Amino acid sequence: MTIGQANTDTEATMGSAQDVADVILRSRRILVVSHLRPDGDCLGSATALLAALRARGIEAVGYNETGVLEKLRFIPNSDLVSTNLPDWTPDTTIFVDCGGVGRVSPTFQPQGFLINIDHHATNEQFGDLNWIDVSACAVGEQIHELLGVLGAEITPEIAYSLYVSICADTGSFRFPNTNARTFELAAELTKLGADPAEVCRNLFESRSRGEILLSGRALARIRFDCDGKLAWSELLWPDYAEAGGVDHEPDGLSTELRSIEGVEVAILFHEVEGGGLRAGFRGKGGVDCAALAQRCGGGGHRNASGYFNDQVDYEAEREKILGYTQEAIKKELGVSAD
Repeated sequence: MTIGQANTDTEATMGSAQDVADVILRSRRILVVSHLRPDGDCLGSATALLAALRARGIEAVGYNETGVLEKLRFIPNSDLVSTNLPDWTPDTTIFVDCGGVGRVSPTFQPQGFLINIDHHATNEQFGDLNWIDVSACAVGEQIHELLGVLGAEITPEIAYSLYVSICADTGSFRFPNTNARTFELAAELTKLGADPAEVCRNLFESRSRGEILLSGRALARIRFDCDGKLAWSELLWPDYAEAGGVDHEPDGLSTELRSIEGVEVAILFHEVEGGGLRAGFRGKGGVDCAALAQRCGGGGHRNASGYFNDQVDYEAEREKILGYTQEAIKKELGVSAD
């Protein structure tokens, strides 16, 4: 399959870091795209890749429809990610940490040869070339491997971005996707110039007043179902308006709900401006949160997944999702809904 040729095979083409590198080395212009409301893994991996591509003389730009949240602008080269598409047609479009084309935006029309780099089992394998490694703790781990195959120099800035990716997606090395390789990679990136204390301070200890306000609202609304196995809460659009906008959305709040003793599944619902719903699912292993999100139209990992739809009634969709979750808890954990 050549650059620019669409994937018309009935089965997705699966590949490796070497396969991705081979396509990159034949490309002159590359567009790197990522999912709406990008998180630390998404932006850390995208900026590291962009910096390495540009260092090779490739014309490479990043695109994200919602842009970089203010609290993540500390990531090096975040200015390479724009809310505007370039005025040229890419030879290759690389999706990072993106489960489906629609996660870039509902209207995004990809061009060129499509490379799909992800570590989520629920990935739709939409690329001309799909490199899906569910054993990777973060997409940043895959980008690190790719840069090694390309023979790219990992500068202190690139090391910092990759460390952000890994630290964010492992919850600062607390989540089950953390393993021996994760710590080896973190140590290597630290030697190359990443500053672990500064990364953690920026990711977890630089909270705005609006973020604290929203956290308080959500914690005050916690509800428990299924004999305490399910904890859920919500943030409504007026809450965001009062706090100063979605840039102040608290990081890790759904994980905090999961941390409550006895809770097996936690859901944080968000009302979207103008209508619609986002939901973050977190679990402790007994219930497959990826399957729950996928049932709605989202995806992710077994213990961490998400869903977004701006074309639904918020309250009706919330109740439907709660119903799905209660049903799953009853089936998989043997408890009844309250």
